[in-house]
Amino acid sequence: MSTSRALMALLAVVVVAAGMAACGNVTTTTSTAGNTDGVFPHKIVLGGLASLTGPLPADFAPAFAGVRAYLDMVNAEGGVNGRRLDFAYPLDDQSSPTVDASQARALVDQYHVFAVVGVATPSFSGASFLASHDVPTFGYDVNPNSQWLAGPSLFGSTGSYTDFTAPQLQAVYLAEKHHVKSAAVLAYDISESQQGCEGVVNGFHRYGIPIAVEDMSIPAPATNLYSDVARMRAAGVGMVVSCLDVGGNVLLSDTMHQEGMSGVTQLWFDGYDQRDLEQFPVAMDGVYFLLQQVPFEVAKLDPGVYPGMDEFVSMLQRYEPGSLPSVAALAGWTSAALFVKGLRLIGHDVTRTRLVAALNRITDFTADGVMPPVDWRTGHDRVNGPTNCSAFVQVQGDRFVPVYGTPPSVLSCFPVPPPAKGPIARVVPLPAGVPPLGTRGSSQAGEPTTTKSATARPSDARAVSGA
Repeated sequence: MSTSRALMALLAVVVVAAGMAACGNVTTTTSTAGNTDGVFPHKIVLGGLASLTGPLPADFAPAFAGVRAYLDMVNAEGGVNGRRLDFAYPLDDQSSPTVDASQARALVDQYHVFAVVGVATPSFSGASFLASHDVPTFGYDVNPNSQWLAGPSLFGSTGSYTDFTAPQLQAVYLAEKHHVKSAAVLAYDISESQQGCEGVVNGFHRYGIPIAVEDMSIPAPATNLYSDVARMRAAGVGMVVSCLDVGGNVLLSDTMHQEGMSGVTQLWFDGYDQRDLEQFPVAMDGVYFLLQQVPFEVAKLDPGVYPGMDEFVSMLQRYEPGSLPSVAALAGWTSAALFVKGLRLIGHDVTRTRLVAALNRITDFTADGVMPPVDWRTGHDRVNGPTNCSAFVQVQGDRFVPVYGTPPSVLSCFPVPPPAKGPIARVVPLPAGVPPLGTRGSSQAGEPTTTKSATARPSDARAVSGA
């Protein structure tokens, strides 16, 4: 799991923390009863579990749009081995841990679904129950705890495991690119936010980026950041990494601008959303974001280079008109894509145990070039290796612009485990399987551009409106 996905759950944690139970590395006893539940001669019945109501439906509900778009596309092509994929039970957990657990039970005991293809919630309390019943479960793994580690039948959208303590090389890379002399790292006073920045702090310490201001105890939600900004200004901070939510990030940026710190490099782990950019264009201008996916913008920048992203944008528009590309919608799409890939691998004899076994033999799942490859032989219990690949985007005016990258890819890859010492401003060569897959170079790979140069040189168009 990435830092950015961990931070996506942050605000939800703030508003539902009182109801969330701490979850250790869950050990479950697995039952294979119901191994063929939901499997019929001409259809397979599926369910989903997302926060459609409650504090943050806009952050989680779009996952169902991604699931439906992918399954509708597959069904329009005849389904899988003659069976239509029936997303019959997309249930709402109301952002409540208690409701989540009861709805997970209902999917299995009441509705007898074959698989849960679409989980998107800040409170996935039903994880251990689904794992104990060997139910193939796929979803948006935003939770920075061990809920997705409950068993080998749970498949997070880009891998189910993260190591928050490992030095975060991407932030160091950006600091070195910008010749940062001192940095600031800000987080809320809750573990989910602090964990999100722990790897950044460790990376800065290991590779010699001085941290002049480190505040990991900001009350959530943020209401006044003047004290931190004043300290940053006095220390001559050249870069700030924020593990706050969008509201906190906007407040931070506004306060920095008020205090004459508009030239500071900012890296946010929450806010890569066209809706946020339209609402906060001034605060977000120049900000960098780190993605565990190919940016949505490549569908217009480089049509045909990343076919999975082209297909996602096109099918979302066709089958879910009015839905915008989002991280949650893409997580739903890739979850459905992984499920369908497993079905095609096992053929007509469809059982839960056969599907889970087939999926856990996949070594390089990318959803047709949407994200770096996931090796599901190890994706449940350790970080993907030997590299960790990400994409950088920067806000330039009213657009998210992919920057850096390693030709021919928009992605930049870093070694796993991290090197013992720096500098690390040079990324490792692209390993096999990293998108683009068997295609020519991407126009946006390389050094960042400015809005002016992108506008002046349409042949090198790196700044396009969000998909």
